[in-house]
Amino acid sequence: RFLEVDCRAPPVRNVRDVLDKIAEKVANSKPGAWIRGANFNDSKLAERRHVTRWELDSVSPNNPVLISSDTGHQSIVNSRAFEIAGVDDDTPDPPGGKVDRDERGEATGLLYETASGLVRGHIPPYTLEEVRESYRKVLELCAEWGVTSTHDASGNMLGIRAFKQLLDEGVKKLRMSLMVSVRSDLPEGQNILDSMARIGIESGFGDDWLKIISLKIMGDGSGAGGTAGVYTPQHRGTKGLGLMTTSKEDMEKLVIKAHDAGIRVSIHSIGDRGIDIALDCIEKAQRLNPTPDMRHRIEHNSCCTPKQLERIRELGVTPSSSIGYMYGIGDMYAENFGPERSRWLHPHRTMKEMGIIAGGNNDCPVTFYSPWVQIYAAVTRKTSSGQVVGPEEAISVMDAIRVYTWNGAYLGRDEDRLGSIEPGKYADMVVLDRDILTVPHEEIKDINTVVTIVDGRVVFSRL
Repeated sequence: RFLEVDCRAPPVRNVRDVLDKIAEKVANSKPGAWIRGANFNDSKLAERRHVTRWELDSVSPNNPVLISSDTGHQSIVNSRAFEIAGVDDDTPDPPGGKVDRDERGEATGLLYETASGLVRGHIPPYTLEEVRESYRKVLELCAEWGVTSTHDASGNMLGIRAFKQLLDEGVKKLRMSLMVSVRSDLPEGQNILDSMARIGIESGFGDDWLKIISLKIMGDGSGAGGTAGVYTPQHRGTKGLGLMTTSKEDMEKLVIKAHDAGIRVSIHSIGDRGIDIALDCIEKAQRLNPTPDMRHRIEHNSCCTPKQLERIRELGVTPSSSIGYMYGIGDMYAENFGPERSRWLHPHRTMKEMGIIAGGNNDCPVTFYSPWVQIYAAVTRKTSSGQVVGPEEAISVMDAIRVYTWNGAYLGRDEDRLGSIEPGKYADMVVLDRDILTVPHEEIKDINTVVTIVDGRVVFSRL
């Protein structure tokens, strides 16, 4: 996202601001070059709507444009992008996706889920050099935030090569554990999972700076965008039961094959129906080949019911809960799911009481905040507007810290060397500008990291 036009609100305020940013990029680009934007969020604009392709045409008639939403589950394109991709008003919706159309049946430029692939596949890929320099910025930002280890949910060949080059340069500011992205639409033998299984790569392959921890499988859609897989209709986006970007049949095959090969799975699951489908697949894999302590993961685990929590505990699944969403896009989640379902959004208190070990995340760059803002959200359950969502699931400051330290290490099977300050573990730690355990809860989100230490070396300092 560092390589794209940043359309995040704030500071972007309205549709005009988005168009001005695109126009500025067009003015500084070659004729016909692709213009890529990111971090767009319709609900945070004054107009509370999406930009249309015709508005994009007004500032970029000749350069194709694609702007990804902050969740990554929607894209907005202009007419030139449609033309290059061969998409028109009659193009059918792909499986797991939707082309938005107005009352006249004309494609508006808004693409949901897999429909973005109709256009995205025509955009030239980034170069290794571009990705490497973007990673360099990511490492600097993580050090400033006090992040010493992370789990990357979008692992791919280019990113792995770029990060490895930085490690070879001696840039060691962050430990990276990868979830390798897999596509379910490729023929047998052409999938990355097939290659990993064939040569014996299991979860844990690599070292403590760069390793593979799981296979990332996309399940349902977005809670903020209204495409999560649910049992009762949502109130945003398509306002239906959501979309499954990977069918249950394909997901089941992937999960069973990964499980048998000793590879954990991390399944993107936000809605209650999406979570059930993911758990069904994991349950079948374990029934066919019982393997203790696999620690398969549910990524996001947003709209999770008490019955599903029982299944999670029984199956030994480790949720990676996007409690960081609560502050940045919690208002959208509450609007989309309504009050009854919002009671169970990211149920950290209940998970702790049930003995479920859950990690936390902000799904960066979906929400773009330090760990301290995320801990604030877990403790107060407040959104950026001040709305309190699901206060019954608030946890203590110490419990929230544990979610982002030891629990996170447990999800990566690193609890023996990361996640707490103990003899024999790596010297990865931070110094804060105030005592997080004693300051008023409202101050937690304003905490700054003063010093970040990774492997015993200072990688960031404000001193």
